[in-house]
This record gives sequence, structure tokens and C-alpha cells, in this order.
Amino acid sequence: MDETLTKLLEGATQDELIDCIGLIAISVAQHRRKNGFVPLGDSAKYVHPGALEDADKEVTDQGWRVAEEALEVIRVLTAERLAQSASQGTSETSGLPMEKRRQLRIHVSAAIKVLWPEDSEPVAAKLENISWGGAAIHVEQLKTDNGDTLQIMVPVSQGSAISIEAKILRTWDLPDGKGYGLATRFSSLSTRDELELEKLLKLLAESADADGQRNHARLTQRLDIEFDGVQELQATLDDISAGGMGITVPEPLQIGQSLQTVISALDGSTSLKLRARVVRQDAIQLGTVEVYRAGLKFEHNAEDLQERIDELLRKMAAGKSANFG
Repeated sequence: MDETLTKLLEGATQDELIDCIGLIAISVAQHRRKNGFVPLGDSAKYVHPGALEDADKEVTDQGWRVAEEALEVIRVLTAERLAQSASQGTSETSGLPMEKRRQLRIHVSAAIKVLWPEDSEPVAAKLENISWGGAAIHVEQLKTDNGDTLQIMVPVSQGSAISIEAKILRTWDLPDGKGYGLATRFSSLSTRDELELEKLLKLLAESADADGQRNHARLTQRLDIEFDGVQELQATLDDISAGGMGITVPEPLQIGQSLQTVISALDGSTSLKLRARVVRQDAIQLGTVEVYRAGLKFEHNAEDLQERIDELLRKMAAGKSANFG
């Protein structure tokens, strides 16, 4: 079995694994109905010992990404169920506290474009609401299913547009046959588009509400992570280059929530700002204090992550040169 997949599943509970298997089985059944029958025997070559030497690496990589996505979906659904139980006064939430705050979702009607996975040209769509973590849009035709990704292009100032990779969470028919609604979660943004999205959200919040500054505080939940010393920084960079990191926080976060993380030195000399999503959370006991161990997954592609790491290292090197100059 792929080492990445093994490491991923080692951190899952038995209930999570059972639910993941069920979810993957349903997903496979749906894709068979959509794209044609795939015998299990044809897939078995990718899971038997020694298969990785002979198998198509793209297929095996997609396989563990599906398992990772399934595990994340199960954890989000579990957290939502437990939060609902808590609001009803039940005791089912003892194992997993939930963050009650929600990021501001701005209702706005705006013309945008979307690019479907198999298309080469974007088509017109309508933006219904948007937040730091995702958006709801209306389209005339539906060309993909839940779990697939598409590109959302939101116009900003001076004729430019933000291009956001987004995963489809759910779809529904609009009244009177006027198309389809899509709820999406942003999954990857470039450095430039992340900054433009933050500016756009602030502008929309201030124009939609006279108390926009108060609302802006809820647009993006900021998580500050400080490191002290070269070894701690190196460990931080290793985690980032792997696409995620684990942190300990005094208050619970919300599983599935997108955050703005700012990783910086204690003296403020260097910092790194990244989008991240909470994919795991466990309560742990430190003496008499309960804290929370959270797993973050960065919402940037590998090239963008590496570019940001290199930029941070250059800043550190420049700082050292100045100190010794």
C-alpha cells in the first residue's frame, strides 16, 4: 500500500475507516454509472503488494486523494452532527468540541464565469453569495457531479478576475427550470488571487452593511503561529512543503473551515501568510488544561507553496546578512 495512504489511515478511527469505505464504495458506484463499468479485478492491480512498480502512478495518486477526501468529508459530517446534538442539549459531543462561530457569507448578485473540467472556454454564471471559504453560484447547465472541481472566475477592479479552484459540495435544481445551484468550497488559490479575494470580501462587506468593519472581522479567521529558532522554523517549513501541518490551539477550531494562517518569527522579522483548512481535531489533556490538536491542509498548489517557502528563506538569509554586516 502507498506509504502516504498508510500514514493517512493510521490516524483514522475504526468508525471513520468504516464510513470511508462505505463512502468510497458509493462514489465508485456513481462513477461507474456515469462513465462505464470498471471491474474490481482491474482495480486490484493497484493495491496488491509490489503494485506501485508496475501501476500507473497517476491512478495510485488519485486513489489516495479520493481516500483523503472521503476521510475529510466523514470528519466534517461527524462534526456537524455532534454540533447539532450539542445545540439540542444532548451529551453526544463529549469527544469533539465545536467552534460555534461562522464566517460571514456575503449575499451578492454578480455576473461571473465558470470553467468546467472538460471544457476549454468558460461560460457565464451568477454569483449568489461568497465567503473566505467558498461560494454559491447559479449555472444554466450542470456538467459535473458533487466532489468534482471547477474554476470560478470572479471579476475585480480594472478588468481583471480572480481564478479560484473550487470543489462542488452539493447541487440542486432552481425553481421553474431556471438552471442549477451549486455550493462550492474553495480548494486552491494563487498568491495574487488570495490577496485580491481578501480585498474583494472587505469591499463587499463594507458596501453591504453600514457596520462593515465589524463584519470584516468575521470574514477571515486569522490564526497566528509563531516559531522561535532555526530548528523550529525548519520543522515548520517541512510541514508546509508536505502540504499541511499540525498545531496545538487553546480553543477549538471548526472542522472544514478555511483559515488565514500567519506563520512568523517571534521578533516579527519574517512571516508567511497561507490559506489553510482544518481537516482534523482532537481534544488532548495537558495537566488540568484541555487543549486541541488540529490538522491543517494548505489550500495552495505545490508550486505556490514552494515559492512561498523559498521567499521566506530569502528574507531570513537577508536578515542574517544584515545582522552580521
